[in-house]
Amino acid sequence: MKTTYRIPAPYAQRFLQLADEYVCDSPARPESFIKKMQRNRGAVAALTQSGLDENGLERKNPVIVALGDSVTAGHFETLLPRDAEALRAEYERMIRGEEAVPVEITDARESYIEKFRLALIDKYEQTSVSVLNAGIAGDVLSMMCRRADRDVVRYDPDLILINGSLNWDDETMGNAEAYKSLLKSLVQKLKAETKADIILLTPNGDLPNDLLEPVGIPAKEVTTPARCDAIRQIAREEKVCLADVRAVWDRAAEAGIPWKLLLANGVNHPSVEGHEVYAKVLMKLID
Repeated sequence: MKTTYRIPAPYAQRFLQLADEYVCDSPARPESFIKKMQRNRGAVAALTQSGLDENGLERKNPVIVALGDSVTAGHFETLLPRDAEALRAEYERMIRGEEAVPVEITDARESYIEKFRLALIDKYEQTSVSVLNAGIAGDVLSMMCRRADRDVVRYDPDLILINGSLNWDDETMGNAEAYKSLLKSLVQKLKAETKADIILLTPNGDLPNDLLEPVGIPAKEVTTPARCDAIRQIAREEKVCLADVRAVWDRAAEAGIPWKLLLANGVNHPSVEGHEVYAKVLMKLID
């Protein structure tokens, strides 16, 4: 199912311009990954022995693993009914685990990791690069830590993206310090058990989730900014890469662009243009 939501033209143009103007302030660059992208030239290199690894095998194409939630998975507009009675019936079916209609559009073609992959192909035309999408809708950082071995480590990645802060609930999971401690432990684990460069992403902008208010579930206060600060601190402390996507969204707000118009579901799923902003910020680390 393809997403059809687009930001109104004047805002979209300015939003993408702000991403182009973003100045990367990362404490590190993915130097090892960049070198692999530059060196990996396939069969021609193999003929001269320069394309072989330490075991005499043809050098594998670089692998990226993107660990995240619904944004990484490529979720966009909500498909939940607007009528309160219909919404309640659908919500009760979901709670019972019964077959239900899709609650939102999933369009991996427009996800930021696919846009990032295509940008890398444009830059490094003599190699392929594989991206494993380990984004799961509704996931939180604690669950990402639990599945890190299954979804990240075993693939021996060359680059790891971590984008997992939007679904965190301060009331049930702890404050920003608890989040920071968990993220730090995950980064240290991945540094110890892989040779990958690591990029921490701050998330896109988000607003109070009022989608289920008609069934009696109130919108909670947004606490994402504190976790954005924690992500920035961990990047500095652990000397890993930072793709500060939230900085572009904050600039957009300062420029008078309503976040509501930048979000495909009006809450926390960026539009196609928002995913393009993600890719642009990531490429700043490469360029």
